[in-house]
Amino acid sequence: MAVVLYAPALALNQVTGLSVWGSILSVGAVVTFYTAFGGLRAVVWTDTFQTCVVILGLVAIIVVGSDRLGGMAAVWDVAQRGQRINFFNFDPSPFTRMTVWSAVLGSVTGQLTIYAASPTMLQRYMAVSDLRGSQL
Repeated sequence: MAVVLYAPALALNQVTGLSVWGSILSVGAVVTFYTAFGGLRAVVWTDTFQTCVVILGLVAIIVVGSDRLGGMAAVWDVAQRGQRINFFNFDPSPFTRMTVWSAVLGSVTGQLTIYAASPTMLQRYMAVSDLRGSQL
C-alpha cells in the first residue's frame, strides 16, 4: 500500500513542486475523503475509470507506435524477423522459450493470483449486490 500511495504522491510532487511529504499527505487525504464519503462504490467507480484510461492508453500506444514504424505490416515484419511470431508451438519442453503450454499455465496462474486470491479484489466482489454487478 505504501507504493500505491507513494507513486501518485511522487508524480504530484514533480508536477506541483510540493514536498514529497506534503504530496503523500495530500494524496492520502483525498483518497480517505472520497472513500469515507463515497464508500466502496466510489472505489469501484474509480477502478472502472482507471481501467478505461489504461485500455485507451494501450490502444493509443499501439496506434501511434505502429504508425511511426510504418503500419501494422511493418510491425508484423519486425516481429517475424525477431522470431516472435510463434503461435502454435506445442513443444512440452520447459526449456523452450515460449510455447502454448507455458503461455496458458503462466496466464492462468497470474490471473488467478490477481482476480481470485487478492484480498482487495475479493472485498470488491463481496461489496457488489449481485453476480452480474461483480462481473461488470
